[in-house]
Amino acid sequence: MTPEGSYQGNIVIGQDYLDSSPRYHTISMILPLFTLTLEPSNPLHFSIDDLRSFFHKKSADYTRLHKDLTKGFIHRYPVVQCKQIKGMIMVIGAGQGANFLQEISGGAHEFRFGDTRCIITGRDQEIRDEEFGISDEIHTYEFLTPWLALNQQNAKKFYDLKGKPDRDAFMQKILTGHLITLAKSLDYDLPVPITCKSRVRFRRERIHQENVMVFLGTFETNLTIPDYLGIGQSVSQGFGTIRSAVQDPDH
Repeated sequence: MTPEGSYQGNIVIGQDYLDSSPRYHTISMILPLFTLTLEPSNPLHFSIDDLRSFFHKKSADYTRLHKDLTKGFIHRYPVVQCKQIKGMIMVIGAGQGANFLQEISGGAHEFRFGDTRCIITGRDQEIRDEEFGISDEIHTYEFLTPWLALNQQNAKKFYDLKGKPDRDAFMQKILTGHLITLAKSLDYDLPVPITCKSRVRFRRERIHQENVMVFLGTFETNLTIPDYLGIGQSVSQGFGTIRSAVQDPDH
């Protein structure tokens, strides 16, 4: 049976594998995406949390009005994500979030919420159809924002592991699980298992008045993922944002 995602009828089928492993078709789904870049008129008084609240309320209203009219709704993945990456403010919409961002930004030059004004400095000309799914190639990605990988239970397990090889294997298992969760949240049925090789390092950050362990680094996987989607916990808060990276020839 052909795996189907949320966007039925938009399945991309590639060629069979030609090695000794079981033969199967490379199958991906089409994920609609739309991106805006913003610049606050007064950066000193700008709050990314206020921007997220603004878009959350607007997108919730949009969903209530359009959920019976639009096919392929995503129910388990944040469809509008606000991110602050190296000083750049980006808003990305996936699925119905892409339609929402295109509609709310059409003809607009700025957004106002409270006493804040954000100027639209860039936007997609139209909704982009991006592939998501199992590939016959290995892709390398980097984390642009910290990956919030561990809950309290897994953080304790990580600390209890003494050697780097054991910790690396543990984090690779966690990342594989998060990639599986990402696929499920987009209603994509995996035709074969996800493969993953991670090279991440941890650091401490102060988040919501708590010391939290986060991770940065790169990973390789047989999953095609559009740039700037988020992986792991608190994706809606901008954590775990990834982008394709040039693969290191030494690895």
